[in-house]
Amino acid sequence: MFLSSLFARRPLLAWSIVVAVVVTAVYAAFSSGMLRNPSPHFHFVDMAASFLDGRLDTDTPRRTLNAPPRPEDRRGLQNAVNRHLAGPGGRNNGWNDWASYRVLTLKGGEVVKGVFPWKDVPGARQKEFWTLDGRLMVIDVDREVKTGCNPARPYARCDEVVYQISFPPFPAVAMMPLVAIWGYDVHDVVVTLLVAVLTSVLMFLWFARMRRENLVVHGVNGQLWLVALFAFGTAFFYSSIRGQVWFTALVFGAALHVGYLLAAQDARRPMLAGLLFGLGVATRTPLLFAGVFFPLEAFFPGGKWLGGEGKSAFWKAFGKLVRFALPAAVIGGALAWLNWVRWENPTEFGHLYLLEGTRGPTREHGLFNFVFLNGNLGAALTNMPRLLSEAPFVLITRHGLGLMASTPVFLAMLGTPKQPPADRIALDPAEDARRRSLQRHLLITVLAVALPGLVYQNDGWQQFSYRFAIDFLPPLMGFFALRVPFLTRNAKLLILLAIVVQAFGAVTFGRIEQFYYD
Repeated sequence: MFLSSLFARRPLLAWSIVVAVVVTAVYAAFSSGMLRNPSPHFHFVDMAASFLDGRLDTDTPRRTLNAPPRPEDRRGLQNAVNRHLAGPGGRNNGWNDWASYRVLTLKGGEVVKGVFPWKDVPGARQKEFWTLDGRLMVIDVDREVKTGCNPARPYARCDEVVYQISFPPFPAVAMMPLVAIWGYDVHDVVVTLLVAVLTSVLMFLWFARMRRENLVVHGVNGQLWLVALFAFGTAFFYSSIRGQVWFTALVFGAALHVGYLLAAQDARRPMLAGLLFGLGVATRTPLLFAGVFFPLEAFFPGGKWLGGEGKSAFWKAFGKLVRFALPAAVIGGALAWLNWVRWENPTEFGHLYLLEGTRGPTREHGLFNFVFLNGNLGAALTNMPRLLSEAPFVLITRHGLGLMASTPVFLAMLGTPKQPPADRIALDPAEDARRRSLQRHLLITVLAVALPGLVYQNDGWQQFSYRFAIDFLPPLMGFFALRVPFLTRNAKLLILLAIVVQAFGAVTFGRIEQFYYD
């Protein structure tokens, strides 16, 4: 009774509730056992706890497996440590993706901070010490490092390890109130799942808005198909149900990205767009490149440069750009300060210092290099499953399935758009120009966000399908809705195929290892 009345009075709200309930139910069902406990990878909770304690580093990686809790511990800290470190058969997994550097006090009194990237390689390069500010030094720790800095250990070298969490901080900031209440028992799986549900609802609202503005053909039925594609037919599905720092960041970033696109379309709400954009960058650094969308919308609203419409139109758009930039600049300044204090570099979040800087690809080529392009293109686009004649019948590389295998319906964007029935929508020339310009701006945004990831030192390993696609998935979905104005039966079949493939990943990834190979 209530729902039917709501559909009659507030259909958009009613359908949003339906989307939220269905997505929540499906995600919870596929998450199943993962919902019993917080995930083992609690980096954001640990960062939030450090912020609440008034510090930027963390001592958590100094903890050991199955040690007794300490009186000063926040609630659940040792349990979180045990979850992270405990592997099969009692094996210690070690600390995964905590960054660190060394602080050395030399005999001459100079204190230097940095890493020995080649310390695990025999030869002279073992003594190469790269400081946080980019200097190369050659240091023989046995001969040149001072001793006696700690009165309790007078013969120990003045050689300290500082641990940091290298991920951008916004999800940790968002979790601070929860950590203040529940400590390390904050259930990051539930938090991630709920943010994913919110993202799906925002996506539905975006499609509905484009329909109201006569930019797309898709009615409610088509909008629900598109939301199903996003929520269940892409890497967003298996990423949303497991918590874990890497996937939590991607899901938070997607929510902020969709919100930013909603606010930035038509340059309608510049300050809100700037706020959401800044928080997106504070969650996933590739979203910095999504910043191109707002000025495109402000200065090219109908596909043509606004300056030709007179000075008043130009300065109005420029004012919007300034209002957009203000909150983004404040957040950017805070991030630069945080990076400077932690790494002595305003643009360094810390990934360079994972494994104390000894990761082979990073130390040899840096974080970004074109030598990574081929492998990343395979992970993003063309990686296929191996089909076998005997059990387990299918094998999937841990580098992930490419989009052509995992979400093949996106190939529909490459063809000539199918014309919808004439009575579905009638675009006047201005609306058609607006649709084309929005389509173009979204495509530019997709490319801008995707390209840096294609030259990044990590292709997303370990993953079921290309998880970094989530960074550019929101504008890609908007582009898809505009480019494929009418979902044919074949398109719907491809959406269902994508849902089946991604559901397989949601069930097996991280659970049934026999389907995966390195």
